Amino acid sequence: MRFDDRIVGAALVLLALFVIWQGQQIPSVPGTTFGPALMPTLLGLVMAGCGAAVFIGGLRAAGSVPLMDVSVWKGRPRALITAAWSILGVVLGIALMPVIGFPIFGLLYSVPLMLLMGTRLVAAVPVALVVVLTAYFAFKRLLYVPLPAGPLTFLG
Repeated sequence: MRFDDRIVGAALVLLALFVIWQGQQIPSVPGTTFGPALMPTLLGLVMAGCGAAVFIGGLRAAGSVPLMDVSVWKGRPRALITAAWSILGVVLGIALMPVIGFPIFGLLYSVPLMLLMGTRLVAAVPVALVVVLTAYFAFKRLLYVPLPAGPLTFLG
């Protein structure tokens, strides 16, 4: 699947505007010159510049190129299912993660994804378990991101 650079560039600019807008929502720290909104704003500006460059490049190369090409997936249903699972997993994660927690959702999402990508079950389960638990503890303990534990409250 291939999206034209006009779509990718426009999406990057929109995402950059969202990042800048959300960055402005971060409350400032009293007594400081530069608040916590500075970094997301700078990153959003850089992302908007890159998105605009990609968009302009797409406009210059535009011609008979379609905006979206899915011919790569023709005759490859497994690739299409894998892509659909990847997108659906994000939506399911938003809905289910507060209820079942990050570790359980991570396993329920990553094991089928690895199986769809051709990994054997005997390798997919232990790898997913190690990766999910490592990510959970890294975010929770090192970065202080409050990921939900769900019913696995003993994980902390």
